[in-house]
Amino acid sequence: MRALVKSAPRPGIDYVTDRPEPELGLGDVRIEVAAASVCGTDRELYEYTPAAEAFALRFPVTMGHEVSGRVVEIGPGCRGLALGDPVALESHIACSSCYQCRNGRAHNCERMLLLGLHVDGGFTERMVVPESTCVRLPPEVSLESGALMESAGVAMHALQRSAVEVAGERVLIGGAGPIGLVLVQLARAMGAREVAVVEPNPFRRELAGRLGAEVLTPEDDVASWCRSRSGARHGFDVAFDCSGAAGSLDTLLQAVRKESVVVAVGLGRHPLSLDVTDTLIKRGITLRGSFGRSLWSTWERLAQLVDGGAVDLESMITHRLPLQDFAVAMDLLRGDSCKVLLVPDL
Repeated sequence: MRALVKSAPRPGIDYVTDRPEPELGLGDVRIEVAAASVCGTDRELYEYTPAAEAFALRFPVTMGHEVSGRVVEIGPGCRGLALGDPVALESHIACSSCYQCRNGRAHNCERMLLLGLHVDGGFTERMVVPESTCVRLPPEVSLESGALMESAGVAMHALQRSAVEVAGERVLIGGAGPIGLVLVQLARAMGAREVAVVEPNPFRRELAGRLGAEVLTPEDDVASWCRSRSGARHGFDVAFDCSGAAGSLDTLLQAVRKESVVVAVGLGRHPLSLDVTDTLIKRGITLRGSFGRSLWSTWERLAQLVDGGAVDLESMITHRLPLQDFAVAMDLLRGDSCKVLLVPDL
């Protein structure tokens, strides 16, 4: 079987044609992969950066965690799926028994396994996963859109984590990558008064503008612009850092009003210099982190919005490549692209 395998703790990836077919265990299903989306985490794993090392991969492992496909085999103990069902996959495999899982926070499971890092993922022709990780796609949602549901769920969960009713509010987003662009659509679908995005890449600024966002660059005086747009509020109401870039979170903290909420979403590699007294105490700002997706409220809410057309995931796909062109996909992520799909049938 063809697959992209991370074989050892070093840069690179192996394209193989003889990966053994995994066996079905209790509660497992076999998925014929339709599409798998490539993301920034895959690039970290490919280059094997310190961020990748922190994930403690289990070698060898087939990479790929943003996946969709059809059920082609059902193992013992499965009750919820039928042959041929189109599914998207939740990449976080929770233990269901630790403190976090038992208290409704399975996305922060103490014994979490990650698809494509600890368990064989979707950069392959077929894969075996627990039935519990599968989300049946609504009839109007394509399999290609299904491959984007996992990453779109990160945006949905960040909005849920903010606990802000965005209707009538001003929303600021750092980064117009795929997660930031989904957040633009979500905020607008939920009635935000204004959505602004800070993004250095002209191609991605154009994408954000097409979705109805005001666009700025990191070189702009973002804080002054936000204060001038918001009148007596003196800043935007809620902000999401989807980039993780140096200085992005600082910019957002300066651009929001008192008693606002800022959510950190992007995986940052830089320490945050924070004046706790001025920012958290005197201005009363709430700073939250957001990881993964709520299991399963994020998926339920997002699927409704995608199915109803309020969020268009398919329009974010800019490239489709065969499995063996993974290196090309890595180059595209560094340039003018949005979502890049690996499609086994190509």
